Amino acid sequence: THLPQPPGTMAWLWKALALLMVLPVMAEETPEVNGLNLGIAVMLLGSIAFMMATFYMVNHSDKDLRIMTWKVICATISIFVSVLIYQAFDDAIKAMFLEGASHMVTMQVAFLHSFVWFVLLQLLLATVSRAISWPCQSAVEDTPDDQRELDLKCWAVILGHITGFASISAWSQLQAHLGGSVLILPMAFFSLWALFRVTDLVREWVSLADDGVKDKMEEAWDEATEETEDDVMALTLSFLVVQTFRFWIYGVLPDEEGNLDNSEIDPSLFQAFVSLGVGMLIALLSYLRTIYGSSKHSRYSVWLRLISDFSSCWMVMFSIDRIMTITSLGGAKYGVLGNVITACFLTFISFTVMYFLDKEADKVDDALEGLAEEVGQAADVKKMHSRKKVAMRATVLAIGVLIGFAWERCFDVAVDETAEREASEGILPPSLVKVVLALMLATLVVPAWRWYILPVVRELGGFEEGEEEDEETGSKEGYMPPILPEDLYRELEALKQKAAKLQEEKEALERQVESLQRLPAPVPAAALAAKKSVSSPKNAGGSTPKSRQAPGAVSPSKGKSNGPR
Repeated sequence: THLPQPPGTMAWLWKALALLMVLPVMAEETPEVNGLNLGIAVMLLGSIAFMMATFYMVNHSDKDLRIMTWKVICATISIFVSVLIYQAFDDAIKAMFLEGASHMVTMQVAFLHSFVWFVLLQLLLATVSRAISWPCQSAVEDTPDDQRELDLKCWAVILGHITGFASISAWSQLQAHLGGSVLILPMAFFSLWALFRVTDLVREWVSLADDGVKDKMEEAWDEATEETEDDVMALTLSFLVVQTFRFWIYGVLPDEEGNLDNSEIDPSLFQAFVSLGVGMLIALLSYLRTIYGSSKHSRYSVWLRLISDFSSCWMVMFSIDRIMTITSLGGAKYGVLGNVITACFLTFISFTVMYFLDKEADKVDDALEGLAEEVGQAADVKKMHSRKKVAMRATVLAIGVLIGFAWERCFDVAVDETAEREASEGILPPSLVKVVLALMLATLVVPAWRWYILPVVRELGGFEEGEEEDEETGSKEGYMPPILPEDLYRELEALKQKAAKLQEEKEALERQVESLQRLPAPVPAAALAAKKSVSSPKNAGGSTPKSRQAPGAVSPSKGKSNGPR
């Protein structure tokens, strides 16, 4: 299968890049440089560049930059796995049940599919938290609460994103059925709000049904489920908002995946830049609203912030893809090759934004130190610092979603190509191959994400949404970079030298003890006095012995003084 070749002045550069990657491996052959080879070459380079950039960032000396990088990794992996699983099952449902079905039937099945994932989310989170138990579960739970909280967080994020993408598909089809009407926004909002209200009442009843008191894990279950529902609301509303804006800008409504390639019109470069400007404006307004807006924390304010951040993320990604497609530099039009180029570019932009966010936080810290003596101003700056931290966390979450979407599109095309190749050989249907590949990747990625990434993010405080704790009150220093082998050897040598020095001091102390033990033991004063008393007994008259007479005393026998001795 030959992918379309990128026209324009950049085509020779991509072909040269592919030759550099392919020819050293196949020195005896000269294969044709087609779209598939070119896509593999660019994906290899892009993957290596992404991994090395991530390695530098997670081992950076700046703690804030390490925190942001780990959060981006966490969000990217969750988005990647969630979209992959949802699209695999969605394609399988369409292939098995919706061949030749009408648009109305397809839309109804999409809403049913979304509702099934939502119910599964509620039941699984309640089971993990032990809010409800099943006959197959053991009566005694030996898993620590902190580990169960991580399990709860893991499944909440994964299932929340899957449910969100299923909701996006259903409401996007309804939006297309309504001709792109803006009424889809209040319809989706109030429908999801009512559904969340019902599940909130059910969780409250389940938590109080056993003993009338909410325990720690029941509170964690309620909190994790609400955060997951917030993600569902934000993903759905943000995508619908972006579809509406793009419909106003381009004059045509994109499909349920946000693609414009199948439309009859050819968007201009000016329209693409207008779309990019709208996305950047939404991001700026959301950032400023978080810093200077009302400090009242409610669920509606969280929804507004998440919808704004995700909307800017969608707009930027689709706009960059359209700009690169028009200028023949990349884009989804050129398959895996164009998607990899777009993903690399978006990753570079995202890490650059993170760098400048960290520099802004460092400036605030410096200003806070300079105003430490002025209590009033320092308090204002500290409050502003906390608000900026919250805005930074929201921006980093949007960046993670952006990177996750960009790289997921690359792997989605790769999975589609693999499924079609297997289907052409008559092994398995393409929809089933896609489900198998998605489950295999999820089985490989999710355990590593749960065991090795989520604990680091929690240790760094990446899951905290409140204000930053004062560093002087004993907050943890956070994750430290791993020790390199040469550093470990130097530390080992230093410990050996310290142990040798302690051994020398021990031997010196032992020699001093031995020398002291060889000295004669001193006679106690009481024993010496008793010994002298026995050797010189008193006379019969009770007079003092001569050896014990005081100076100037008169002897009773001679009647004269013996004088001083």
